[in-house]
Amino acid sequence: MTKGKTPNLFAAIDIGSSKIAVCIGYLRTDGHLEVVSFAQRSSTGVHQGIVVDMDRTVGEVEATLREAEQGIKSPIEDAIANVNGSHLSCLNAMGSSVTHKGEVSEKHIKQALHTAQAVNLSAANVMLHVLPQQYIVDNQFGIVQPLGQAGKRLDANVHMIMASSNAQQNLTKCITKCRLPNLQLVASPLASANAVLDDASRELGVCVIDIGHETTGVALFVAGEIKHTGVLNWGGRQVDQDIAKSLFTPPQAAENLKVEHGSVVGHELDESAITVPGVNGRPETRPSKSLFSQIIRAVYERIFNEVAAEFERHDLSNEFGSTRVVLTGGGSKIENLAYLASEVLGLEAYVDHPKVVPAPGANANGDSTHDQIFAGDDINTAELNDPAMATVVGLLQRRVVGRIKTHQARTAQTRGVTSTAARSVYRWLGGNV
Repeated sequence: MTKGKTPNLFAAIDIGSSKIAVCIGYLRTDGHLEVVSFAQRSSTGVHQGIVVDMDRTVGEVEATLREAEQGIKSPIEDAIANVNGSHLSCLNAMGSSVTHKGEVSEKHIKQALHTAQAVNLSAANVMLHVLPQQYIVDNQFGIVQPLGQAGKRLDANVHMIMASSNAQQNLTKCITKCRLPNLQLVASPLASANAVLDDASRELGVCVIDIGHETTGVALFVAGEIKHTGVLNWGGRQVDQDIAKSLFTPPQAAENLKVEHGSVVGHELDESAITVPGVNGRPETRPSKSLFSQIIRAVYERIFNEVAAEFERHDLSNEFGSTRVVLTGGGSKIENLAYLASEVLGLEAYVDHPKVVPAPGANANGDSTHDQIFAGDDINTAELNDPAMATVVGLLQRRVVGRIKTHQARTAQTRGVTSTAARSVYRWLGGNV
């Protein structure tokens, strides 16, 4: 990299129902992604993926950003965040164009994609993604890149993802109030899939099930093509609630017990007792591990049955039934979950996590800019190699490899001198303006 020139820093922001996670990184000239900073905090202004308290969410995003920006010497030039919630919907459609001169040009590709979007969107929805699945030129199927191909007709099979206009606008407002520039939004199931899948697994057929705190995202890939994306209002919090109600214990105690003793398979005959705190001074109880396991198992069985029902509603049961299942997200860390998923869904399943590795040192040309932009300690990448970090890592990788065409938020403005100074004053005042 030319001396004095700094790389384009970008922030990946996962705004979830239990946590807000921020990663800051850049793409080196040797092609490697370097993550220079990471921070996370609890989230209290989001419910089932939807912003329900804008002031809280703005404050929590700003505080997490402030922590992540400690030691950063260069401004953040771009931001990418996730859109989550059951308001996300999808549709597979086809568009076409006629080439006239017998060769596919950029204009014909754009026209085919445009005609595929000729669907009646309600005023309550906005188009978030238009993802080409495959192109067809004069009945020749399976074309990945049609530009320059000889033919008279071009057809495009596309996967479209729509979001609630209100949900998208409220999320955009929260992030742009934190004075982040050039915001892009990506559907959470796509981000999670991007963190745990490679091209080979997509080609073989796979369904990613991202079990979060209050939602479960699904993304189905068949023969390399994205076929379905959706979000269900079920997550790990439901497990905590069922434990708390069934055993009459405080929610925080229920979560702690889940982490310490939670399993969905293997304790069926274990009658050894666990100690459960009582509520409001009531005495503790000592249920068996077998009973405790049954409570947890019932919730996860319901989640997997809801996933299967989702594909049945969209006439994709056959496609889903020929795939493997990849489990990720914070809710996937329960013991023996992959075994239960295989049992309920009848498919091979396994738990996977992001694989972030430190970028290699400076290459032979001395292309190292880390010290130019960051003065803090190097992050521990092991923190990011956790299923709970799948969304934020997927956002980072999306920004680099560009597999997903994203929605550009119109209200986001590139930060100039004035906005940079305003952000500095805002932080100096502690965000209380």
